[in-house]
Amino acid sequence: MKQPYRPSALLLTSTHCPHCHVLQDLLQQRYQHSTPGLLQIINIDDSPDVARSHQVRSVPWLKLGSFEFDGVMTPAELDHWIGLTSQTDASSYYLEHLLADGKLTKAIAWIEKNNESLGSLLLLMVKDDVKMNVRIGIGAIMEHFENTRELKNIIPLLTPLANHTSATVRADVCHYLMLSHSERVIPIIQSMLIDEDAQVREIARESLEEL
Repeated sequence: MKQPYRPSALLLTSTHCPHCHVLQDLLQQRYQHSTPGLLQIINIDDSPDVARSHQVRSVPWLKLGSFEFDGVMTPAELDHWIGLTSQTDASSYYLEHLLADGKLTKAIAWIEKNNESLGSLLLLMVKDDVKMNVRIGIGAIMEHFENTRELKNIIPLLTPLANHTSATVRADVCHYLMLSHSERVIPIIQSMLIDEDAQVREIARESLEEL
């Protein structure tokens, strides 16, 4: 029988951390039939350099694939993230998780560290049930990458969203296109000057003035 997919996992623990032992047991149960070496468990009391290299300040700390988690996880949460790591849109779910928890700085650092495309954020933009703090976080990330190659690279992904059915999405797209500071976006923003929504038209005018 084919074994279920398991991402590489690194768990940092401490001898006197009761929550660490719980998470360690959960991981060992799930990785017992996996490829040897796929799961690493390191006690930072014995290897403090490992904690410093990952900038870990508290344990338990878990890395599943490229995703990093602080603190306790329930069995259901652990299974959820193990399963998600194999999906093509996993990055979007992870960024949503970070932004929903108010971890904007960590989200930006993760994108930079993993060379992750800002395109992962666009799947969140168009979600009907996206939380307001997540939407605000997306805007803050885009502003962090203003006038960068990373933002210019997703112009082709942003362009179709200029015609999205949601005026909120169109307004955000208009602003993000402006943040690219690319001449390529001028015709797109100009087309938004006749948008049916007054706010979108206003943002388009302001964006063209900025450019």
